Amino acid sequence: MVSDFESTLQKDSHSKSLVRGGGVHPLTLDAMNYLSNLADYSHILEDIFAEWPPPPRSSLPESYFDTPQSDDSQAPAISLRMAWLILVLLCKLDGKAEHYKDVSLSYIFLTNNLQHVVSKVCTSNLRYLLGEEWITRHEAKARQFATNYERLAWGKVAASLPENPTAVISPAAAKEIIRKFNLSFEEACQKQRTFVVSDPKLRDEIKESLARKLVAVYREFYDTHRLTVGGERNVGSYARFAPEDVGNHLSDLFFGTTESVSSPSSSSSSSHRRRLRFRS
Repeated sequence: MVSDFESTLQKDSHSKSLVRGGGVHPLTLDAMNYLSNLADYSHILEDIFAEWPPPPRSSLPESYFDTPQSDDSQAPAISLRMAWLILVLLCKLDGKAEHYKDVSLSYIFLTNNLQHVVSKVCTSNLRYLLGEEWITRHEAKARQFATNYERLAWGKVAASLPENPTAVISPAAAKEIIRKFNLSFEEACQKQRTFVVSDPKLRDEIKESLARKLVAVYREFYDTHRLTVGGERNVGSYARFAPEDVGNHLSDLFFGTTESVSSPSSSSSSSHRRRLRFRS
């Protein structure tokens, strides 16, 4: 039964199928449901797996268990087998991420799926088989994927704002900064309006991180310079978004809505090439 499951993972005939918005893939849902249910029978499977040859050591580049000093060969056979099966799943997901044309969406996909894997481990007997270090390491990897998403998807928006938002500049320069920020923010929102973050806690964490990087700085710049460019009425002629509007639009992201932020603007998918790895 377990051999059949591993064979199904290895073959995965739908390797090029994409999930809209970068959400959790059906393969992830099915595989983690199977493994979490299997973990309920660990007392039976422990003796069975003890007779199986262990996964090749080259396939487990890090210790998967509780202490850096621990030797994988000393870990229970069932723990090694579960770690191996999840690794096979993660490698398959890594390959699926390559098929997204938008690199930032690839990272949303990786974040969502790894977060689901970790969540299922934490809420099942897999937690006791894999150990806290495994959980901590993979939680950190999910956060890194989210950070990579923010950098790729919102880096241009953040870069349109000055490092010192209260620095004295000319009205023309202030007007140009506000204009560029509004254009880049609208483009980013339009591009990502279908993106999904499945886990509510993770969704809020990403939004809060973006708000710290964008809303706070934009608000400080906007409040400092709006009078120098001709007052509130004049700002509104070239600034589509006030600071509170930026916060509101960020709050609406990651639910997979198709509602447009504004009239569609042309934006090309990133051609940046990459290798996205779950494995270190």
